[in-house]
Amino acid sequence: GWTWTAQLAALALGAWLIQEQVDGLLWRVVDGTVLLGGVPALTWFLQTSLRRSRADPIPRDRPLRISVANLVKVYDDEPRFLRQWRRGERQRARLRAAGEPEAGRLGPLRWQLPLLGFHFYFAYLYLESDFWALVFSVAFVLFLAGAVRPFLPPPEGRRRRLVRGLWSALFWLLPLAHLLWYQDRWDNWALTVLVGLLWYVGAVVHRGARRLYRGQVNVDGLAGRFRRSRRLLYRLVAWLPLIGRRRRPFPALKQASLEIESGMFGLIGPNGAGKTTLMRVLCGILEPTRGKVRVNGIDLSARREELQALIGYLPQAFGTYENLTAYRFLDYQAMLKGRWDAGERRRAVEAAIRAVHLEDSRDRRIGGFSGGMKQRVGIAQTLLHLPRILVVDEPTAGLDPRERIRFRNLLAELARDRVVVFSTHIIEDISSSCNRLAVLGDGEVRFLGTPREMVELTRGAVWQASVPEAGFEALRRTARIVHHMRDQDRIRVRLLAAERPLPGAAEVTPTLEDSYLWLLEGRER
Repeated sequence: GWTWTAQLAALALGAWLIQEQVDGLLWRVVDGTVLLGGVPALTWFLQTSLRRSRADPIPRDRPLRISVANLVKVYDDEPRFLRQWRRGERQRARLRAAGEPEAGRLGPLRWQLPLLGFHFYFAYLYLESDFWALVFSVAFVLFLAGAVRPFLPPPEGRRRRLVRGLWSALFWLLPLAHLLWYQDRWDNWALTVLVGLLWYVGAVVHRGARRLYRGQVNVDGLAGRFRRSRRLLYRLVAWLPLIGRRRRPFPALKQASLEIESGMFGLIGPNGAGKTTLMRVLCGILEPTRGKVRVNGIDLSARREELQALIGYLPQAFGTYENLTAYRFLDYQAMLKGRWDAGERRRAVEAAIRAVHLEDSRDRRIGGFSGGMKQRVGIAQTLLHLPRILVVDEPTAGLDPRERIRFRNLLAELARDRVVVFSTHIIEDISSSCNRLAVLGDGEVRFLGTPREMVELTRGAVWQASVPEAGFEALRRTARIVHHMRDQDRIRVRLLAAERPLPGAAEVTPTLEDSYLWLLEGRER
């Protein structure tokens, strides 16, 4: 897009200015480093800080519909360029894992070798500028290492030691050969030593980062004479960006697809299923790795600031000023949202307080509120700008049954004229309030539909039986037991099975909880 074009143009212009206006190789290196970091940073600032949203991207008389298509969110994923660059390597790894023949494993070298040859000629034979020779020679070494590493055979025994020795020699001696070449060109020992020091420090950090990434080093378990220094070194390596810090990509969402319309929509799943990640993507807080989120056909990624004017988000844990009263806190939040007119602000705050039924407690300090009342203050805060989409993450966690029922009824009232996305792992909250729901497990959508349709999934798969105490332990190891209770000298069990699990088992009416457990187990009728 135009953003990449503008960045490339700025980088090219800056590189030309450095070449023409800056004297001395050292200052060219410094200015080039600032340029490479400054252009992306300035672009990010302009994109995120200087755009303003409109409050009416969708007419208010038009019902809202949220479409989530093939949504993937991977934490600590590689940048897009590296993902595309290593796409062939991942495909070869999948073929090897599947036992496919590796006849084509050297295929990428067909285009990499000519490019490496041209790169070598351009960097070492053609360029006359010392600055650009330094830049392109370092880039050649990185390119060579990245091209060779995937094609090293998996060594075993003596062959393993030989391959590792050759690779280590190349890794540590190739920079030394370059430093001798630099000194021959520059005739400047101070600059050569500085470049060599930076190069070898980067190599040590990179090697340590790979060992940490592969799990070959337990930092806290290091022993020996210099264990404290080594621990400090590895912690520094893990902290450094780019050349040091590496994390394993973690897929939080895997090809999730949903359709959410007006009313109350429930998201249920165990802890770590991806509910919070999905809700943050819906709110525009997180960018999806792949996939699209559209509101009435408008791409959320393309027009995030405009669509965020429609969305109110109440996270599981939010902060308040507990020394303020509910009215003063909401009045302050209204001013932060741009309501400067005192009369308009008073009407908005009073309307929000009435909507969450806090009229009798408006002048009490928030620090004396119960958990459910604090959740209602959070809802009132989101209602100050009248969002048409309300996203609520685990709002009933930690509340007593009465407060949970009150809060659930409040969300049901708010859902009459807006979209309410309600996340929880309490099945009872979903069954009594949501028109539609989705079940998430391991980042995947296991079910999408109405509560009644979900209950029908386990019709004929829920059984109740009475077993002797002696046989209960054996049954628990082989069957999916929902719950059990003692009945005199026997134990009455409720369990899930596609077929009759015991001769005396009786089929019973399924519940939403039965279907939820059935879906998470991944069992099919």
